[in-house]
Formats: sequence, C-alpha cells, structure tokens
Amino acid sequence: MRLGVLSDTHRKLLLADAALEQMGEIDYLLHAGDHYDDALTLAVGRNLRCKAVVGNCDFFTSGPEEEILELEGVRLLITHGHRYRVKSGYQGLLARARALEVQVVIFGHTHQPCMEKEKGIILLNPGSIGAPRGGTEATFGILEINRGIVRAHIYPVKKESLDLFLTRKEKSNF
Repeated sequence: MRLGVLSDTHRKLLLADAALEQMGEIDYLLHAGDHYDDALTLAVGRNLRCKAVVGNCDFFTSGPEEEILELEGVRLLITHGHRYRVKSGYQGLLARARALEVQVVIFGHTHQPCMEKEKGIILLNPGSIGAPRGGTEATFGILEINRGIVRAHIYPVKKESLDLFLTRKEKSNF
C-alpha cells in the first residue's frame, strides 16, 4: 500500500497538486493539517481516499484533530502536532502514540521535514508545501506499507512536476 503524505499546504493547491503528480499512484492521501479543506479539494479532484486533520490555522473549519487508521496491520496516528508542542520536541507526541498503540505518527506544524524512529515508533513530518521553513524547500512524504513493514520517504517537489502540471492544465483548457 502506498500513501501520499502532505502537511501545511496553506492553500498552495497548484504546488500540492504538482506534488500529487510526482507521487504517482497512491492508495490514500494523508494530510496533517493546515489547511484541512485543501486535502478535501485535492482528494475529490483526483478521486482519492483521504484522511485529514485540522491544524492550528484551520479557523472556522470543522474536522477531526486526530485520525487513527489501520492498514495492513499497521496503526497510524495523523495529527497536526500543535497540541503536542512538536516545535519543542516529540515527547508529547510519542506519549500519545504509545497510549494509542500506534506504530506510525504523521504530523506537521513545524513546516520542516522530519523522519525519525524512536522506541519503535516512526515519526513522519512531510514538511510544508505552502510555507517551508529552516531553509528547506516544499516537500512531501510517501509511506509504503507491505505486510506490516513500513518504509517512509521524504521528497522535494520538483520544479519539473509543477511545469508538467501547468502544461497539462493548459492543454486541457483547449
């Protein structure tokens, strides 16, 4: 199973769609908040299954703050991370993961990509599409789950992907 992971798109839908183009075929879109509505727009536009959560910038938007998903025997927690103060460390996030007995945590909020494994729990922050920080570029994640084995990857959004996306959109308007 192949999952596309986004966070902190902040209404940069062209760039987010270019990231989806670069991801290739995915079974699910996971979005870790800021902006929840972006995830729904992207998923509907591409007919994708989607799990998304709200973040600290999702004003006047109703949606879950956490989602738990079980795929191929692997439990995942999706959260934005602001409630666990992820900008100051991952202890709160790890405590929540242990309490929920999940093996993978998808989060955002820092706008910086992160891929770590602590005490058997994979932490994946795909970074930000809409407003990368810390000298990073726009990034996204891919999570592959096969027979209970999880592989996580983070990739930059390639400029060629955006060019290709714009070219296809321009052609479809004629």
